[in-house]
Amino acid sequence: MKSMFGLEIQCADDTPQYFQNLLLQLKHTTSIFDVDDNLLITGSAMEAKVIKNLLADRCLLEETYMLTLLENPITSPIFTDYGFVTAKDNHYLYHEMISSFQITSGKQEDISMALIQMDESIIAYEEQYKKLYFFDRESQEFIQKVAQAYDIEVSFLDLDK
Repeated sequence: MKSMFGLEIQCADDTPQYFQNLLLQLKHTTSIFDVDDNLLITGSAMEAKVIKNLLADRCLLEETYMLTLLENPITSPIFTDYGFVTAKDNHYLYHEMISSFQITSGKQEDISMALIQMDESIIAYEEQYKKLYFFDRESQEFIQKVAQAYDIEVSFLDLDK
């Protein structure tokens, strides 16, 4: 999991070549990590600011997003409600929509049953040292109640750090 920055630009629909030329120019002067349609993705706030300044005169900057890049995710059917996959097969979630947790203790049977209950809220998970589950930020209270009901312990992670 890594924090990324997305800059959505809006160019006139009748000038796709202009966008491609602009993208080529930006790739020479900045570090664009990935692209998805009109969304430029970079790995640092400084790069995002440089791109934003370069775009100020040429295109309309539509929106900026904080994104979470998942490295080896297992996604659920609701993943695309909260994120997207680029042509490079990178999986991103919109940071302001999600939160995450790890299961820190509990019997395996109880953990399995709790995860079945939580299934509709889980957007994706990835396994690094422990499984890290991503879910809709609005579902945190539900996740806590299910964990308590099955006597398991979950630890919510602060994605803003």
